[in-house]
Formats: sequence, C-alpha cells, structure tokens
Amino acid sequence: MTERKARGGRGGGRAARVQARTNPPPVYLSALNRQIGPIDLLGPEGVEKIHNAAMTILETTGIEFRDPVALADWKKYGADVQGERVRIGRDMLMDLISSVPSEWAYAARNPERSLRVGNRHSVFANAYGAPFVYDLDGKRRPSMLEDAHNFFKMSQMSQSMMVPGILPVEPQDVPVPERHLELVHAALTLTDKPIKGSVLSEQAALDTVEMVRIVFGEEFVDNNVVLAALLNCNTPLVWDETMLESLRVYAAANQPCLLSPFVLAGASAPASPQGGVALLIAESLAGMAYSQIIRRGAPMVLGVAIMGVSMKTGAPMMGSPEPGLMNLLVGQMARFYQVPWRTCTMWTGSKSPDMQAAFDTANTMWPVLLGGANYIVHSAGFLEGALGVSYSKWVQDTMQLENFHRFFSGLQDENLDALLGDIEAIGPGGHFLGTDHTRENPMHMNPLQNNDSFEQWEAEGAKTAEVVGQEEARRMLDNYVQPPMEDDVRGALDEFVAKKRVQYKPDAA
Repeated sequence: MTERKARGGRGGGRAARVQARTNPPPVYLSALNRQIGPIDLLGPEGVEKIHNAAMTILETTGIEFRDPVALADWKKYGADVQGERVRIGRDMLMDLISSVPSEWAYAARNPERSLRVGNRHSVFANAYGAPFVYDLDGKRRPSMLEDAHNFFKMSQMSQSMMVPGILPVEPQDVPVPERHLELVHAALTLTDKPIKGSVLSEQAALDTVEMVRIVFGEEFVDNNVVLAALLNCNTPLVWDETMLESLRVYAAANQPCLLSPFVLAGASAPASPQGGVALLIAESLAGMAYSQIIRRGAPMVLGVAIMGVSMKTGAPMMGSPEPGLMNLLVGQMARFYQVPWRTCTMWTGSKSPDMQAAFDTANTMWPVLLGGANYIVHSAGFLEGALGVSYSKWVQDTMQLENFHRFFSGLQDENLDALLGDIEAIGPGGHFLGTDHTRENPMHMNPLQNNDSFEQWEAEGAKTAEVVGQEEARRMLDNYVQPPMEDDVRGALDEFVAKKRVQYKPDAA
C-alpha cells in the first residue's frame, strides 16, 4: 500500500492525478536573457549630444538635494554647493558612476529563484503602490492588507512574476508607521523570490535591512543583493530628504536602489524625447553618484518612470509613442554609461481590462524590451493610470509576460537535417501533427487565450477575458502553497515585527 501510494498508484488515487493535470505546479522562468535587440536610435554623435546636455544641466543649472546630510557629503567631496543647489562637474560625476556594477546577482530566499540583473538580463517585477484594487468580482474598492497578501501569493504561483515586490498595493487598513513591517514580513514569508525594500522613511529602510539580515544572515546581505528599493526623484531637479535618507541606508548595506525620476513628458519634463531624456539622465545619475559617496561599488540602477500628459485634461497617458521612444533612448544612454536601467510597463489609463488596456499594455512593453530594460516594474495588473490593480488583468498580464519571455529569448538551435527527414517522409499533402519534433516542441500557448470555435466558447459560458482572468486568480489563490522557512528564522522575524509593531503604535509613548 505504502509503495503504491509513493509511486502514485491506486493508493495515490485518480483524484490526485486529475489534480496534478488541472493544477500543475508552476515552472518558473529564469531572468530573461534577451537575444533580440536592443535598438539603438542614436549614432555616436546623438549619444554624445544627450550626454553633454545632461552634464551641462548638472554643471550649470545644478540639482537640489533637500537634505542637510547630503549637502554636507557633497561639499566634503568637492562639489559646488550653494544653499540646497548642488552643481557636479562631469569629471567628478563620471568617476563616481564608473564604480557602479553593470550586472549583479539578485539572491532569493530559495536559491532556485535567484536572478541576474544587468547587461542582457531582464527581470519582471510586480505592480507598486496602488491605493485601489479591482477585486475578484471586478469591483473597485480601497486596497487592503489581504490584497497585498493575495498578490504576493499569486506572484509565488506565477511562472513569470520574478520579483513579488514590496508594495503591490497600499494597504489602507494598516497604519502608515506599521505598514512597512507588514509588507516586508509578508514578502519574505509568503514568497521565496527576490523582493524590494520599503522607502516609506529612514526607519522603514533600516527595519527592512534588519529583517533581511534576520532571514539571510548579516554577512550574506553585506556581500549580496537580496532586495532593491524604488526611489523617485521629484522632477524637475529635486532629490528630497525622505528619498535620500533611504538611499543612504540601502547604499551603506550594499543594496541597489532604482533611482527613478517620475517624468510626465510635457509637464514635469520637456515634451521633446531627447530633451526629456537629458533631464532625467541628469537626475538619475546625480542620485547614483551620491550613492557612491556613501559606499563605493554599491550596485545601483538608472531608473525612469515615463508617461505622457493629455493636453486635453492634464491626466497621465500610457501607451503613447513618445514615452516609448524615450525608453529606447534611455536604454541606449544606460549602455553608454554601462549601468543597469529600470523602467515601467504594462500599464494603462483604462478602468477595466478592456481593449484599451490591452493596447496600452502591449504598446508600453514592446519598446521597453526592445530598449533592453533590465528591471521592469509594474509588469502586471495596473489600471486607471497606476491607481488601481486588477486581479483579472494581473493574471492576463503575467501570461503575456510568458509570451514576451519566449519571444525575446530568440531562436533556439535546431537540427535541420532531422526536419528535412520529416519533410521527406511526410511528402506533399501530409501534416506534421504526429512527428516527434511537433510533440517535443509545441508552440507556446497562453492558456487564457481562447482559440476554440464560437460554438464551443458559447457552450462553455461565453466567458470574456476579464472573467477568465478572475477565475484563474481564484484558482491560483486556492492552490497556493506557502514556501517553507526555518522555524528559528521565522521565529526571529516574527519577534522583530511584533516588537516594532508595539513601538510604532501611536500611543506607544
């Protein structure tokens, strides 16, 4: 009996075999090793033109560092500091960013989920920071901690979502001072993939680093990347105190930051692709250079978040051509500086997972991957100009990520002699459905895309893509299995969070 059960015989039961077929375990994708692209729009003279423009901005206009510690650091290092304005010479800046690694390993709690970031390697990261969700019934409501937990669980179940993140949604039911504790704890315990760090405050960053040290060990964290933190510059030309405090914490801990100007082309930055890129390059490189004053050689990422602006309403626009062109330019400039770069994708202004959402999502991803982006944030779920995350669209997007992964992995080696043998054997008028090659090399299929006949689709409920996405989200959550964590590590992590939770209560004093 025991032997049959172990082998999956009658003791295992037919139900177990059906379960295995209908709910197979995920086969996780590795970091995408791009074999197509990147596209370079500019010749050497065009690259030098944007580089000189960015350097001129930093040397002549300067950038504000609204933080007394940063100002003191820059002054000590020899930059021109006047009030809060810092002007950085190009030789100084280029020397500082020369120590930023062009590629780094991204360690996961489960080594099998570890990734590489930089050069030809690209990773897909979760949505970030939405205050609303479109729930499992498609209804819009404020996001809650349970939703954050659900998106972590779905990330763990997803084959293509490589970085669950830290803030898939903003949990409105958790007080702000405690929010980072709940989210970092959940990311570390509900997933065993690489995560991101909190930048809510300097204390949140310090707590995040302490929590990953509990899980990975202090020496390991000091020598390996286990998280990445998303820091936004206030375009135009301002790095504020909150962001700089977090940057110092993570740089000192040898953890990368995605140093990301938030660009609304035509509003916070010039509508010109080249002028806008020159500005955001100056902003991101200034933050990157400062990180190297804190810890020389700390990994960093040149980051951007690019949207257009509707001249009709002033609202952000996703999926328009100009941000796509700007992403191509940013990629080329990042390769010029030999640093990894981050951008955003798969987002839309639509309020439902409809045709507009599909168009916007595809139109934002293609230029990002053709531009060679290394760290791709917001890779699934966003609606409503990044204000909401849809469970259904999240599932649909992650399935599309599998398609993008397959396409940009490029051609595989093929034995043409064997295929010529198949063609000879089948001859005119035959088919290849039964050949060994066809069985062993099926074309990639998105299981949520319906290619059945109209009659079969109608007989099975005439389900729209939104409904199919909702059903798949429920299936993923129903079949989620929490990855194991050593008891002593989990105990230490729980104890740390419990103590800090009491400390941060408003009435703790």
